[in-house]
Amino acid sequence: MAMGNQHEEHDPREEYEWVALGDLTSEDHERLAAALVRWVEANPIWHDGAGERVLLVDLDNLRAGPLRWKARMMLVVALARTADHVVISGHTTAVERGREHLAEFAEVAQPVPDGADLADLKLLEGAEAVTAERRQVVVLSNDGIFSSLAERGPLTVLSPGASALSDRLFDAARVVIDLMTLEERLAPA
Repeated sequence: MAMGNQHEEHDPREEYEWVALGDLTSEDHERLAAALVRWVEANPIWHDGAGERVLLVDLDNLRAGPLRWKARMMLVVALARTADHVVISGHTTAVERGREHLAEFAEVAQPVPDGADLADLKLLEGAEAVTAERRQVVVLSNDGIFSSLAERGPLTVLSPGASALSDRLFDAARVVIDLMTLEERLAPA
């Protein structure tokens, strides 16, 4: 029996709902966002004297429900404000969803069409455009393709969820921060 090409209609935002943080209210998420920003301010993730600061944000990996997404975008903005170079990319849907929360970095976000690794390649291209002799990279992603960035300086990974983190990226990183664990620790009780 042959199967026809059946394509169900779905809301593209549904693909971002695989990360949840219990039954937090809208007010709780606002407090979480503020706590994430305070954490960035209190725990600098850049290494002093290690070179130009390059932030790469893979929006396709920052999946979360609408309220948690907003909190994660506030974290991205706080990190971007401490970087020398900011590259943000993702599929068109992710970029459209993120822009309203990215403040002065909204226009930095570069949409790519659907396709394997297109956003990753755009981020790598942005990192390679930084010609400074010394650079350090913070990448918000779980994808192993970013492991090569450690060849030119310290690589810090802010993993959206370490259970999905590539072994190759984990091994290449000087520091790995599990964003889900951080959110759970900072979330209002």
